Amino acid sequence: MFKMDEVNPIIDKKYIAEYYDQTLPYYTKFWSRDPESNALHYGFWENGTKSVKEALLNENRFLSEIAGIKSTDKVLDAGCGIGGSGLWIGKNIGATVTGITLSARQLERAKELAVKNNLGERVNFCAGDYIHTDFADNSFDVVWAIESVCHAERKIEFLKEAHRILRKNGRLVVADGFLLRKPLSPERNLYDKFLAGLALPNLAQVADFRENMKEVGFVGSRFFDKTDAIKKSAKILYERCLIAYPFARVANVLGLIPDIVFKNGPAGIAQYKMVKAGLVGYGIFLGKK
Repeated sequence: MFKMDEVNPIIDKKYIAEYYDQTLPYYTKFWSRDPESNALHYGFWENGTKSVKEALLNENRFLSEIAGIKSTDKVLDAGCGIGGSGLWIGKNIGATVTGITLSARQLERAKELAVKNNLGERVNFCAGDYIHTDFADNSFDVVWAIESVCHAERKIEFLKEAHRILRKNGRLVVADGFLLRKPLSPERNLYDKFLAGLALPNLAQVADFRENMKEVGFVGSRFFDKTDAIKKSAKILYERCLIAYPFARVANVLGLIPDIVFKNGPAGIAQYKMVKAGLVGYGIFLGKK
């Protein structure tokens, strides 16, 4: 059984792939239950938003608008999950999208959804590591990453690869959680549970990520603070994890669910507390090559 004071194992590609392989059924059942979104991210609650589904689609719409995605663009979805955002872009904008993921289970589901939505010729999914891709220099007009760069131990390595495969004037758009300040001593336990439960090595601080983008060569970088827009999703996730936790604990003791799944619950509880405390926020970085 997982003990709350255990540290997370080494976060490598194999562990991240296992995390998503094991947790996918739970994400799709308890979060992304609508076939139109097929998304695993937080989503944005705007005026008039009535459901998680609408919030998820709002985020796709916002990111595509600020990145200026056109039907003639080639887009890389770096860490594509089960393909929700790529399929949305292909269907609603008409751009050509390639999605990459480390998870075999996610990849299988993403391919099924592409066929189901008749988007197989426009939207393609394959196994891949966004730090070491097989794509040629200057291959894409847009690199899109929603809540995936957080899995990179050194975020600058992702940024270097994104810069390499982008064409001149290509755009990078990253939506993710960021540290707003260093954790205080009483907050360290929350932060550690969050990292352990989501297979994360760390979270980047906003200033550090901005400096990394500049160092790599991105210009005109902009940051959009969307913390308020995700707070309702953070609370909903917190409430669902709080309810499920006692049952998950028993199931873990009985060997019905593995540690890697069980630890996800405490992470879902911790994330809302950290947002409320102003320790973690949610933002979007936009930059141009």
